[in-house]
Amino acid sequence: MELSLRMKQVADMVEPCRMIADVGCDHGYVSIYLIEQGVAEGAIAMDIRSGPLSRARENVARKGLQNRIQCRLSDGLESLKDGEADTVIIAGMGGPLMIGIIDRGMKRGQKIKTLVLQPQSEIPEVRRYLHSVGYELVQEHMLYEDGKYYTVMKAMQQEPVSWKPVEYEYGKYLLKERSEVLYQYLKKEYQQLLDLRLELQKQNTEKAQKRFQELSVQLEWNGEAQKYYEVTKDYELV
Repeated sequence: MELSLRMKQVADMVEPCRMIADVGCDHGYVSIYLIEQGVAEGAIAMDIRSGPLSRARENVARKGLQNRIQCRLSDGLESLKDGEADTVIIAGMGGPLMIGIIDRGMKRGQKIKTLVLQPQSEIPEVRRYLHSVGYELVQEHMLYEDGKYYTVMKAMQQEPVSWKPVEYEYGKYLLKERSEVLYQYLKKEYQQLLDLRLELQKQNTEKAQKRFQELSVQLEWNGEAQKYYEVTKDYELV
């Protein structure tokens, strides 16, 4: 079994630890990979769906890792005991769903040292939420695979540092490191925003005017983000 580029990046952001919990584990590939690579001593593969979890059990058994990987039917973090895992992985979900999972866990008193996340949407909102509940983002990576852009982030339970609006929008570390993939995304997004705003200019409605203003703000943030790259060479678009 081979991990996709996206899931390999998720797995590679996990630091050596005693136990990981993979929420929405699907086929259990990430848990198996982390055990085989010696990154984690043990793993808990969790999924809300019995079908994928059954396949995860089969894959774990095929590898002879039943004594290292537990497979649990779980709605988010519901089946995870407090302190049971050092690192929780949540990947391939929409941002609001991911926030809900973490929030419900925290309200039950769960304290998770490290989160490795790959939200599919509402990424700025995920960053803001993490800061609001006492997690500091310590690492981010952006990649391009199969025509889509993905952002993987690591957050640790520690005093968060204040970020600028543009950093919440595009990622503080991605900007500071001048991520090439982010630069490609920024160039594409800038043109898309311009085209959308041009279309809205033709519509004389209150809703269109409101959206026009929102796009104008987004264009300002995009332009501010691109300034981080002014001292570097231009990158080729994917």
